[in-house]
Amino acid sequence: MEKLKIFVVKSVEEESADFHFEAYASTYGNTDRDGDVMAKGCFDNTLKTKAVVPMCLNHDRNRVIGKHELSVDEKGLRTRSTFNLSDPEAKKTYDLMKMGALDSLSIGFFINDYEPVDAKQPYGGWIFKEVEIFEISVVTVPANPQATIDNIKGFDMSVVDKRIAQANMKQDIMSKLATI
Repeated sequence: MEKLKIFVVKSVEEESADFHFEAYASTYGNTDRDGDVMAKGCFDNTLKTKAVVPMCLNHDRNRVIGKHELSVDEKGLRTRSTFNLSDPEAKKTYDLMKMGALDSLSIGFFINDYEPVDAKQPYGGWIFKEVEIFEISVVTVPANPQATIDNIKGFDMSVVDKRIAQANMKQDIMSKLATI
């Protein structure tokens, strides 16, 4: 069984010719939109054999745009990610992330050990006890709506939120004026 999971980008930073971000690729114990849960320690065996995985675009393994260096802590799977900026598609993806147009990521993995969340409903969601990560992607449509960038170094994401709120307010005012 192959599953795709979502993670939250915590920051994006610029360093000379390289562009990096750090994030939790997945967290332990929370239930995702599919009803699945990552058990604490489910990534440990992957990290013993593979601490770096490709960064893909929309889970297309033919569109590798960088790499992710993986680690785990008490909260879950962490990544320090680097874009390959000699690739025009990677540069474009980075620019879209920086402007807030792309703000979500997802992990692709194979399931090695799992059990149902509820034994009485075996198709109602899974607890993943051991997985093998094969890629992490920048995605346009995440399964988890909370898997979004909340900080890009040198750029305050609250500015984007304020501009969206202002645009919505302006649209509301224009709609009300049109009814007068």
